[in-house]
Amino acid sequence: MAEPVTASEALAHFEGFMATEQEKLREEVPIIRQFLEEYGLDNQLEDLEGEFVTNYVREHAPGQPSELEPLRAFLAYCSRLAFTSSNLVPYLQLGPTAGGARGGQGAAAELGGKAFYVTLDGLRRLELQLEEERGKRPDIAQKLRDAMADKDFRENAPLDAARDEQAHLEMRIRDLESKLRNAVIIDEETKAGRANVGSVVKLKNLKTNGEQEFTLVPPNEVDPKSGRISIESPVGMAVINHVPGDEVTVNAPSGPIPFKILEVNG
Repeated sequence: MAEPVTASEALAHFEGFMATEQEKLREEVPIIRQFLEEYGLDNQLEDLEGEFVTNYVREHAPGQPSELEPLRAFLAYCSRLAFTSSNLVPYLQLGPTAGGARGGQGAAAELGGKAFYVTLDGLRRLELQLEEERGKRPDIAQKLRDAMADKDFRENAPLDAARDEQAHLEMRIRDLESKLRNAVIIDEETKAGRANVGSVVKLKNLKTNGEQEFTLVPPNEVDPKSGRISIESPVGMAVINHVPGDEVTVNAPSGPIPFKILEVNG
């Protein structure tokens, strides 16, 4: 589980995640807030139970599944980030494909293969990075205004530089927003013994009988010298969500290589 958060803190977190979709945010937040106010904004979200969710639906939106989409999105988000103690989406009774997958199990499929697995500390770093990058926007806007004061746009090096800087900044912001939008918190509880971010995995090459050990990390924390390999590498993609005893195939550049997972720790 992630560190406990109150219902209001979870809503604020969700609003930050939805910051680029203001119209959708205006439509959905009042529905989510009404649900959380009835639960109690100061209550810990990890204490929210499925029975409360089901009773709320029966009382406020019986037979109106379209009105439950904001709650589905919010509860799925809270499940992926381990804000709730379990996946509460099924209690909305929207069917088996409603989502809310926890940890590495099902999250990749739910997010269309875009799941960004991250530890709680890694999530905090992403949030701080995004806040820092967004904070640079006013300075660049001022640089653009200053450069545009020179009416000769044909040979305006400061203007070109400011536009280039703005383009690179917005690209970094979009990348961080995408990672946060598709973030899936991985901790020992959600991994349930399966290989994922933070796991130390020991493999046996079934062709050579050689053994190797490494730690799975997000792409931005890779350090081959320390045995830290990306979850998105061929090896990482082969072992993710597997347990000791499983045999997997790594699609290496030289061809497929069969491995057996000997140990998964953490």
